[in-house]
Amino acid sequence: MAPGDEMLNGQLFENVWQKACAKIDKLSENVEERRFLKSLSMAGSVVAESVISTCDGVRTYWGEGSDSAARQLTQLFSLIMLSQLYRWVRENPPEDMTATIPPAVNVNLIASIFDGDQKQGMDDYLHFEQQFTCDLAKHSHLTHVSSLLLARASEICGHPCIDWSKVKFPVAEMTHLVKGAITDGAPMRGVLDIRAMQHSLDAGTQALMTYYSKD
Repeated sequence: MAPGDEMLNGQLFENVWQKACAKIDKLSENVEERRFLKSLSMAGSVVAESVISTCDGVRTYWGEGSDSAARQLTQLFSLIMLSQLYRWVRENPPEDMTATIPPAVNVNLIASIFDGDQKQGMDDYLHFEQQFTCDLAKHSHLTHVSSLLLARASEICGHPCIDWSKVKFPVAEMTHLVKGAITDGAPMRGVLDIRAMQHSLDAGTQALMTYYSKD
């Protein structure tokens, strides 16, 4: 990706982040809840920008990008970050920031921050939460969830890869998808893109912790 493209993309996601912060300030008067929501939004933005920068398949369909696609991608990955944190709380007795997750934070609240569709937000949250849980239990990798996230990100960028109505979550094996579910598997099969997705998620988690912990 050319430096000029990176700057334009950075500005797009910065604008999404700033608008999200303004919305959060209007939605909540609780200081801790605001900080938590802003950390989720920051993490979602970091993942989204990383994905369109490092996942070749997604970048192809991103093109010059748009405010709408940037918002939808940030919402998607903010929800992924939320599900990751809740899993962390379930699996590890909270003694740090996870003990302060505000109970009012939910999928619909995050969708409203990005002016998103609440049903789509709930579908994304539940589907990928189920997929993460399945992958962690059955595999030594997160290949399946990463592949499906690549498909969802490509769809947001204008290129549908899957007929989601034909997918039963969680997907234990990609070969279990019914015939016709995958309409274009190319953007979700690349090994390098799958690794890049995983690295992007890791970067988002680090950004979330850094933003939340700052003074």
